[in-house]
Amino acid sequence: MAGRTETPAPMPRPRSGRSGSRPAFPEPFGGAPEAASRRNIGNDPSYLRPSRLPPRPPRTRRLEVILTGGGLFLLLTVVWSWWAQGGSSRLAPATPVPTPPPAVTVAAMGPPAVPTATPKPPIEFSFARFESDPAIVTGAPSAGVPNISGEAGIIVDVTQREVLYAKQPHKQMLIASTTKIMTAMIALDHAPIDRVFVVPPEATRIDPDNTVMGLATGEQLSLEELLYGLMLNSGNDAAEAIAYGVGGGGAAGRARFIGWMNEKAATLQLRNTRFANPSGLDDPAHYSSPYDLAVMGTALLGYPDLRTIVRTPRKIIESSKVPGRVHGWFGPV
Repeated sequence: MAGRTETPAPMPRPRSGRSGSRPAFPEPFGGAPEAASRRNIGNDPSYLRPSRLPPRPPRTRRLEVILTGGGLFLLLTVVWSWWAQGGSSRLAPATPVPTPPPAVTVAAMGPPAVPTATPKPPIEFSFARFESDPAIVTGAPSAGVPNISGEAGIIVDVTQREVLYAKQPHKQMLIASTTKIMTAMIALDHAPIDRVFVVPPEATRIDPDNTVMGLATGEQLSLEELLYGLMLNSGNDAAEAIAYGVGGGGAAGRARFIGWMNEKAATLQLRNTRFANPSGLDDPAHYSSPYDLAVMGTALLGYPDLRTIVRTPRKIIESSKVPGRVHGWFGPV
């Protein structure tokens, strides 16, 4: 109708993003605002499909082609370089690697052999002489061989460490005061010779029939003085005073001292020796053999102080408790 202006229908507004409604969409990439006004974007679900995204510009496609071609060229160059330098060696037959021998475990091999050797005895037996003259072993009388009446005995060349004569040399027997050889050595193994000891009452409780040095309870004597009374007069009281004093005092000290005696017997390879007291009183658990006693006597010669004591002909020891009293004239007058 002339003179009448038509008002265009308003564009439908995008619905809000509230629950149950479609979300609002932005403008298409690369699209113009007026293009969006010609389409009802809100009513076109296909807009969400990736295939409907705007096409990429030609410049982007050219850049992708260039990059793809350059990468392929670089890959071919690397492959050709590798083939020219090391490809031929790759085709060569591989050198066979020798197969290592199977591992052997320690359990399969077993424990290593330990060489065994019989320890050399402290004093050697002259086996050649034993074989040539049976009397050396049996003690039977023969020319040049003594016939001893004792139950057992031994003669040793200390310089050569050789047995010259033996009669039941390994028989276990009561050894009485020869025990004091070991007592003296243990005393010097564990105490200086000038140490002073107080005589305990236990050391004076000795049977009157025993040989004694004549000690009194509370008397003070050096170990050297006690050793003179032990070795020259065979004093049982001196042996007990040494065992109590050197062992540390009390019954435990005495037991400790006797333990040291047996330990040294094992060190000297005395296979038929056992000590139960320091003086040599008879006891079924106290014994030795002629051979073991010979070894002990030889060992004693390695103590200079004891060598001096045993070769002293005479010694006077005064009492520290009673002035003017002496314990005896040890040795010959």
